[in-house]
Amino acid sequence: MGDIPIELFKNGQLCEMNDNDVISVTINGVTFKSHIEILDLSHDEMTSLSKNIRFLTNLKALNLDNNYLKSLPDWIGNLTKLEKLELFDNKLTSLSKNIRFLTNLKKLDLNYNNLTSLPERIGNLKKLEKLDLNYNKLTSLPESIGNLTNLKKLPLGNNILDSLPESIGNLTNLEYLALQENYLTQLPKSIGHLRNLKELYLSCNTNLTSLPESIGNLTNLKKLFLVNINLTSLPESIGNLTNLEILYLDWNRNRAERDLHDKKFFTSLPESIGNLTNLKALILSRNHLTQLPESIGNLTNLEKLDLYCNNLSQLPESIGNLTNLKELNLNYNNLTSLPESIGNLTNLKKLELYFNNLEYLPESFGNLKNNLEHLVFDTNKLNQLPESFRNCKKL
Repeated sequence: MGDIPIELFKNGQLCEMNDNDVISVTINGVTFKSHIEILDLSHDEMTSLSKNIRFLTNLKALNLDNNYLKSLPDWIGNLTKLEKLELFDNKLTSLSKNIRFLTNLKKLDLNYNNLTSLPERIGNLKKLEKLDLNYNKLTSLPESIGNLTNLKKLPLGNNILDSLPESIGNLTNLEYLALQENYLTQLPKSIGHLRNLKELYLSCNTNLTSLPESIGNLTNLKKLFLVNINLTSLPESIGNLTNLEILYLDWNRNRAERDLHDKKFFTSLPESIGNLTNLKALILSRNHLTQLPESIGNLTNLEKLDLYCNNLSQLPESIGNLTNLKELNLNYNNLTSLPESIGNLTNLKKLELYFNNLEYLPESFGNLKNNLEHLVFDTNKLNQLPESFRNCKKL
């Protein structure tokens, strides 16, 4: 074994085993013993796999990242002990149907390939916990995807998906689902069965105009990203996501502005938004919001609230309840005044009021001066700051 260069095992090791029934196998000019369990052939500029790999039937991990592979040979199905197969950044256009025999796989990384579809038998890989499919050309998923009930992570971003099979709802152990940069027009109702989901990414599905009521069943969700998906409203059930900590809901205006004959804009939030009392960051920039519900004041754990570029003319008095708020962005709205309760936000460090119609600031504004480090109020109609705000030392 002394003739095997150590660099071939950047992420691996050779197993200590008896030499009974062990054969020597030559791959890319290097000789191996057939009992090795981990093999790293990444960054090797391969366009095809050596047939001799098929004799390494004890392999548990095979790294083929960053090569030029366009396909996998059918004998890949011989490697039945594989638990980890990495094919990141290759040129794969399809998968061998014999991948169905790799029933011990727990991780399959297919990010950055040219896959247009998955074989129906992908559903045989029932031990899979992570299936990476970002940056491919997938137009659909097979119904059998629902058989992968041990999946915890399923990244599907940057594909060409316009729908999801109902069977997606069978993935009840899923904790992470990424669907950003696709062409989804709707989500199946069964999405609500993913009750262990903690992170859901739906940004840049510009044909998605609504969410199903069943989204409210995802009660363990902590992060929800809904950027640039052309929503016109949120379902009332959004208020059931009481473990949510981060909600990005910005830039729901592009398509509507292109199609001005369609006057359906995202103008308001449901009252139930106030139930999301664990929220720490709420990003609502670049929408058409004309008002905020009073229930916004229930979000007392909120640290960042971004309302940049909306159509707000006033803020509710309850805004003053957000006493943990550190950042508040109100740039590019139509505000003519701020409520007196703004002075309760004594933990604010960053406040932006650029490009509004403010004529005066309330006297309570002076309560903010002890912690405020960044204040922008250009392009308003202010003549002066309130007396209580004079001599602010941190600005």
